[in-house]
Parts: sequence; C-alpha cells; structure tokens
Amino acid sequence: MDDRIRQLLNARLNADVTRRQLLQGLGGMAAITVVGAGGVRAASRPGSAAAARGHQQTLGGPLNFLGYEGEEAPNVAADFLASNGITMQPSYVGAADEALTRFQTGGRGQMDLMAANKDFQRSVLDAGIEFMMPLDPARIPNAAGLWPAFRVAPWVVRDGVQYTVPLIWGDEPCIYDPAKWPEGPPAKYTDFADPKWAGELVWLDDPFTNIWLYGQSLGYADPSKITREQLDAVVQAMLASKPNVVAYGASLGDMVDIMVRGEASMGIGGWAGQLTIAREKGKEFAVKSPEIDGTFYWSDAYAIALDAPNLDNAYAFIDFMMSPEANAQIATELGSACTIEAAFDILDAETQAMFPYDVVRAEDGGVLNTQVVIPPQEDEGDIVGAGAWSEAWQEFKLS
Repeated sequence: MDDRIRQLLNARLNADVTRRQLLQGLGGMAAITVVGAGGVRAASRPGSAAAARGHQQTLGGPLNFLGYEGEEAPNVAADFLASNGITMQPSYVGAADEALTRFQTGGRGQMDLMAANKDFQRSVLDAGIEFMMPLDPARIPNAAGLWPAFRVAPWVVRDGVQYTVPLIWGDEPCIYDPAKWPEGPPAKYTDFADPKWAGELVWLDDPFTNIWLYGQSLGYADPSKITREQLDAVVQAMLASKPNVVAYGASLGDMVDIMVRGEASMGIGGWAGQLTIAREKGKEFAVKSPEIDGTFYWSDAYAIALDAPNLDNAYAFIDFMMSPEANAQIATELGSACTIEAAFDILDAETQAMFPYDVVRAEDGGVLNTQVVIPPQEDEGDIVGAGAWSEAWQEFKLS
C-alpha cells in the first residue's frame, strides 16, 4: 500500500473511526422511525428513475459493507433492505486503511459498499490508486439533491468523474459545561494558557487535531504544512496550555465521560454528537469554536469498490440513503449534519442548530473543500511530515 495513504489513515482518520465506534451504543438514544414503503424506496427499485435512465436493476441477496460502524444504517435502512430482499453483511474498520488493505490483498471482487473519511478518499484519488469505481450519477438520482459544496468536492469528483457520495459531515468544536463557562471557549486556542483554565481542560489524544488547531491559532496559512521551526512553536504554545490539562481522552466518548464525572469542564477537539451522549448521561453541555481560530471540518462518504459483486444492491442502497428522509434520519441518529439539502427541513430545530450549514451552502464548497488537516507523510522540503508531528505529540505528553 502507498505509505502516504497508510499514514493518512492511521493518523487523523483513526479519530474519525473512534467517533463512529461510539455510535454502536447510540441505537436507543434517538427515536428513529424508519421511512415507510412510499416513494423513497420506489426510487431504488426496478422501474425507478435509475432504471428509466437505461439500467434495469436486479435487487436482492447480499450487500457487503466495509466502513465505519453505524454508517451501514441498520435502523434507517431496515425496511428498505427487507422489502428489496437485500441482506446487509457489515464489516467494520478499526482504521480506514483496512478497506484498501483488504482490497489489495485478495478482497477485490468481494467488496461492495464502503464508507470512509474525505481526506482518505481525496488522497486515494490524488494518488491514482485503483480502489473506488467511477460512479454513474444516473443510478443515484437522489444524489442530485446534495448541498452545493458536495457537488464539486475534491473527494467526490476527479477529472469530471464522480467517485463518492457524501453521507454526513461535521466540525471539531470545543465541548464545554455552559454552567461554568457561559461564554464558551476563548477567542483563540492559545488563550487556554490562561491560569483560569487550570484543572478544567481535557484534550483528545490525537496529534493531528491538536497540532493543526494550535497551528491555526498561531496564524499559519495552512496548518497542515508547517516547517520544523513552526512545529516547535506549536509545541511551545501547547506547553503553555498543558498545566491546565487534566486528561487526554482516548476517544471522543472518553472525553465525554471525563467531563460528565466533573473532572474537566472544557474539551478541545470535540464533536457535536457528544452532546447527545452527555445528555443520555444526565449532563447538558454545549459546543462552540473559538471566535477567531474557528475549526476544521470532516465528512464521510459512500463509495463502491472496483469489481463489486453486488453492484445493483450498492447503487440502490446509496440512492435510498440520499433520499431527504433517510439522510435526515442518519444525520440525526449519528449526531451529524445532513448532506442532502432537502433533508435540512426535516431535521428538528436542535439538530439543525448543531452545525454551521452556511459552509455547505457555498457553491464552491468554501473551506470544507479546501481544508486539509493531515500533514504530508514525508518531509517536503522544509515542510515536516506526519512522523514529526507524531513524535512531537508524544514528546509533548511526556514533558
């Protein structure tokens, strides 16, 4: 496997996998009513819009899924799968490069539907690796309803060809106890060095999140591409905040538990979905990004593996999940933002308010489509690679 891809996946993307692994316990957290047998499902059957465009689908049998747990939509798609005789056969990844590894080590021809992070998918397309099949948009008519940002996203389209279909998205705000901090986080991440935060901070144990955020706070134009001198400056800025840190969360769920126990009141590198987890544990938290520094954005998308054996099932499933009703339901269930524009009006007001939708209303995709969080795998001239970031983080924690 390309070393750059492996590092991308074993780094920041693992934090996204952690986010998804939390979801296996969320089944009872939101009352999700599966869409009935009406028009949503019909668009994925023989005689549907897809079939009318020249392809007669034959549905039924297995659908092999490999990706983040929860994104195979066991609740949302249950009725669709049953009515079309499709049996979802899910396998979950501990790191997103597992899908590419399986594909390259005998899995080709056995894999159908995949779900992965946008930075991984972008890197695969940039590297020209044979993995994801070019998609036929006529077979996913519901995807025409994507927000403008996702129609032109660089992990969706390459050289005019579509390869993925975004499912959900979100950002990485601070999560905090509003009873203690009614104003939320400070304007800049470097302001967490203030002694007033002593004994209040929990950080996600992730070098890429924290180095990127503090690089942003120091004003670097592209915090994913920094020199050794700049990396050292980031570490010094983090060290100034370190006396106020009480714990490093092993996962986003661990961060919530630490805060619910009252051991910390402000989490850096969080996720709006943590609010639901905290509420189930009897705590009401809030999320907000520093006013000046802002945040970074993630998105997960479906793709179909080359030589997928159950191609019709994969296309039909993706099209179903792109219906406004199903997309709104999966966003609600996974504590994330919807990718289908019409799904927004179906969300309740609280779920709508969790994410800054102006980001995806931009025709050119704005920051979502230009922002890259993960550094290069290897040094690029004066720019230090991922190995240096990981080493710097470990040294920071030990110092």
